[in-house]
Amino acid sequence: MVRKVLLGVLLVAGFVFAAWFCLLENPLLEENTASLIGVRYPVQFVVFSTLNGASFCLGALAMYRKYNFRSRLGTICALTAPVMLLVTLLTQGDLVDGEITFSGTTKVIHWTATILFILGVVASLALLFFMLRKRVRGFTALCAITLSIVIGMIVTILTIGKSGLFEAVPIWLMYILLFLVNCTNLFPLRKLEDA
Repeated sequence: MVRKVLLGVLLVAGFVFAAWFCLLENPLLEENTASLIGVRYPVQFVVFSTLNGASFCLGALAMYRKYNFRSRLGTICALTAPVMLLVTLLTQGDLVDGEITFSGTTKVIHWTATILFILGVVASLALLFFMLRKRVRGFTALCAITLSIVIGMIVTILTIGKSGLFEAVPIWLMYILLFLVNCTNLFPLRKLEDA
């Protein structure tokens, strides 16, 4: 029970901070992605990244524990979240004379780490939802929602382009999803004979 409460507090705090951080600048503009906001607000970006990494990793692992689900691949994917966010922090751009600069190599590493972070979190959750979809009512829908987050990000970047919302909305949705699964009883595990 204490773990559940602590995780709930972490997820709520992470969501509130992520919402505030992503709205520090107009999220509709390309120059206002989380990383670029982070160049202008470096301390807040460290807190944002730390909360996201901890929340998504611990949230995914807590779901595995809650549903007694074992998956080496899923666990590795969940553990990539904080590691990749650390890489994004280490490859952050610089603010030079009011302009944000990224060297070519740094930008590639930064973007690769960001993509691996997203894929790691989504893969860890989608794997659980897919494998337990017959034993937990609603997991089929959650699997579809999780995968649609990634598809939505891809479609958004290909059609509208990169903006702050491109990152913010999926982050907010992942927080809500992790909270609902870990901290509520909306998704009970059915007994095998009922499945």
